[in-house]
Formats: sequence, C-alpha cells, structure tokens
Amino acid sequence: MKKFLLCLLAALLILPVGTTIAAKKQTSGELTNQEVLTMALEAREHFWNAMSGHNPEAQNSTCETKIFEYRGIPYTYMCSEFSTKAKLTDYLTQIFTKDAIAKGFEKYNIISYKGKMAVPVGDGSNLLGWEKSKIKLVSKKANVRTYEFAVPALDGSVTAKRKITFVKEHNKWKVDQFDAAI
Repeated sequence: MKKFLLCLLAALLILPVGTTIAAKKQTSGELTNQEVLTMALEAREHFWNAMSGHNPEAQNSTCETKIFEYRGIPYTYMCSEFSTKAKLTDYLTQIFTKDAIAKGFEKYNIISYKGKMAVPVGDGSNLLGWEKSKIKLVSKKANVRTYEFAVPALDGSVTAKRKITFVKEHNKWKVDQFDAAI
C-alpha cells in the first residue's frame, strides 16, 4: 500500500510539470524546423490520400472501383473511410485549416455525389524528396508563419522552392493550403 501511495504521489507531482510544458509548447507560438517539416510531410500524405480517395492506414476500409462522369469529368467514389464529407473533413482538419479544405475541395473538384464523396480520376504524387528539404522562416506574424522549403528532386536534377503558411487555428498549428506540400 505504501508503494502504491508513493507512486501515486510521484505521478501527481510529475504530471502537472509535463502537462504545463506541453501546454506552453502548444500555445507558445513557436515552431521548430523539425515540427514544420513533420507537418509538411503530414500535409503531403493527407493531400495524396484524399486525392486517391483512400487512407492506406484505415482498417476495414471498403472501396468501390466504379468510375462515373459528372460535368464531363471522370470520377471515382472515395473508400469508406472518406465516404462522407464529415469523415473526409475530420481527417483533413488534423493538418489543414478549414479554409484550406474548402478551397481544396473547390480547386480539385472533390464532390459529394449521390450521398458519397468522389474525387476526379487522376495520377498521383511527384518526384520531390520532401524529407530532405531545407527550411527557412520567411514571415512571422501573430498566429501565422510562412516557411520556404528548398525541396530536392528525388533524381537530384533540380530543387523546387515551395512556400508553406502555417496558421494557428484553435491553439494548433495547421497548414493553410490544401496542396502546399505537393
């Protein structure tokens, strides 16, 4: 019993310190280059998963392979994990701002058709090595940070320049453009 009380007391003393540090980091307004790179990689993954209509990490996912045409564009239905606008939006709001998602749906013709989410049929990905990006802060305002990424091509031929803006939304940093990391 004494050991249990001792462990409980130790946990109570340590927990508030850890919680305070985590809370300060989340609301401090500062981002490290590693956090920025991690969010850019997550944004890239979320974008391509949405555009393919499937999250490879989803369990018990079912996919319909039917292609249909809507307003002259070939579409395919998204898999079950993205079957409704609410499900897809919940997934995307993990990393993107609400404004980025709305503009992304419009720009990439992501629609709800006959009660299911659908995405235009297309190719995917590019040949950029985001993991090896060089990152530089180029703008810092109250709750907005813009970083420039020098992203090498996987074949070493060129380096692409990309700017990604992060906005603090509900005390969490999010990417403010749906296709920022492609």
